[in-house]
Amino acid sequence: MNNIKAKERILTIFIFIAFVGLLIVVGYPIYKESLPSEVRFGVDKSYNTVAFYVALMDTTRNYFALEKVNAEFIEVDGDPLEGVKNGEYDVAVVPWYWLIISPSLNGDTVKAFASLEIKSGRPLDAFIVPPESRITRLRDIGGKRLGFVAHDEYFVNLIMTEMSEDLDLKEVEYVPLSADEIKSAFEDDKVDVLYILDPYRAHMIYSGNIVIAEGLASTYIVPNIPYGAVVMRKNFLTTEKKLAAIRVKNAVEAAMAYLSRNPDVAKRYVLRLNGMPEEGELATNMRTPEFERLAEVSVKSVENLQTELVKRGIGTCGIKPAEFLFEKVNFAR
Repeated sequence: MNNIKAKERILTIFIFIAFVGLLIVVGYPIYKESLPSEVRFGVDKSYNTVAFYVALMDTTRNYFALEKVNAEFIEVDGDPLEGVKNGEYDVAVVPWYWLIISPSLNGDTVKAFASLEIKSGRPLDAFIVPPESRITRLRDIGGKRLGFVAHDEYFVNLIMTEMSEDLDLKEVEYVPLSADEIKSAFEDDKVDVLYILDPYRAHMIYSGNIVIAEGLASTYIVPNIPYGAVVMRKNFLTTEKKLAAIRVKNAVEAAMAYLSRNPDVAKRYVLRLNGMPEEGELATNMRTPEFERLAEVSVKSVENLQTELVKRGIGTCGIKPAEFLFEKVNFAR
C-alpha cells in the first residue's frame, strides 16, 4: 500500500513538472511577444529618416508604439553604413551608392527592407546662386567655389565628373559644408554656388536665391535615382532578434505608406527638424522622394545605378540588384 502511494506521489510530481514545462513552452513565447523590442535607429535631418520620426512622434499614428518597438534615436555621425556594420545602430538609412559598392563586412550582410527614390519628373536637387551673382549658367561654374552638404558628396562627384567633361569645366573648388552652414553659406562668403537637395533647395529659393539648373542627378547619373536604402544587418534578423526586425519593418512600412499618401506631412517634419519655417510658400516649393516599401522597391532603378557605377569603374556587378534586398519571406513569423 505504501509503495502504491509512493508511486502515486512520484507520478503526481512528474505530472506537475510536465505541466510546468508545458506552461513554459507555451507561455514563454507569449510572454516574450508581450515585451517591447529595444531597437536603435540612426537618424538625421533629411527625408531619409523622416519615416522614423513619424512612427515615433505622430500621436495619431504612433506606429512604433503599436508594434511594441522602443525606439532609441542616435544622431548619425559620419558614414551611416559603417555605423550599421559596427553595431552603432540596428536600423539606419544609407545612400544606395554606398550600399552597392560596400554591402558586407566579415561575412555579415547589410540589406534593405525599404527605400527612397528620386524620380526624374520630381527633382529634389539644384545648383543655386545668390541673387547678385554673375553665374547665370552651368558653364560659369568653372573656377568657382562649389558648396554642398558633406553627406551628398557622392552626388557631387558623380555629377561633376560627367558635367565637367561635357561643359569643359576647370578648376572648380569643392567646399563640403554641414547642413547648418548651408543657410548662411552665401552671406558668410564661403561659396559662390551651391549644389543642394530639398529641403535646402526649397529654403534657399524661399530666401531669395536663384536656381540656375535643377534635376542634375537625373541628367548626369541615372533618370530615377535610388536615394536612401533603409537597412539592417542580415544577422539582426536572427531567431533572437527576428521579432524586433518584423516589428520594425511593419512600423516603418506603415509610416512610409502614410507619407506616400500625405507628402505634406513629410515636408512639415523635415522643415521642423531643420529649424525652418513651416510656411505655405516654402512647403509648396518642396518636393518629396518616393517612399517605397519592400514590395515596391524598384529593383530596375537599383540595377541601372549599379550598371552606371560599374561603367565608371566604381563597384562591381558581382551582386545581383535583388540581393541587396531582404525577401518578404525573411519576415515571416
